[in-house]
Amino acid sequence: MVADSGINAIADELDSVHASARQAFCTRDIDAYRNFFTEDLRYVQPDGKQIGRDELMRDVRKQLAQFKTVDSVMTRETIAMNDDGTVTQIVEQNGVYSVAIFVIFTKTWSIMRRGKYTYRKTADGWRICDVEVI
Repeated sequence: MVADSGINAIADELDSVHASARQAFCTRDIDAYRNFFTEDLRYVQPDGKQIGRDELMRDVRKQLAQFKTVDSVMTRETIAMNDDGTVTQIVEQNGVYSVAIFVIFTKTWSIMRRGKYTYRKTADGWRICDVEVI
């Protein structure tokens, strides 16, 4: 078991990872965003379908191409160290997206979702290796 100060330090590291991933997402830097996920990523969509990192990045690229502006903020609900050295968080994600309509108008909407994110420590730092959208 990891002491509270140890899990707090890991939480701080994961917050830094999230800040960098958010920056890459908002600036539509797909190559940088891809690096926040392990090559063997398992991503479980709300409908239960599992996809890998390459398919996730194709989906993200398509989605970002549709939007005029994007932003997303994650709030941690829980964090736990797993026996295999990975760390799992339950987070709430709030996103704001807008599209241009006839150049003059903008439609904006918000989405909220919860997810279970598992991170593995790699040579490049903490990377997401498993996601389950709840």
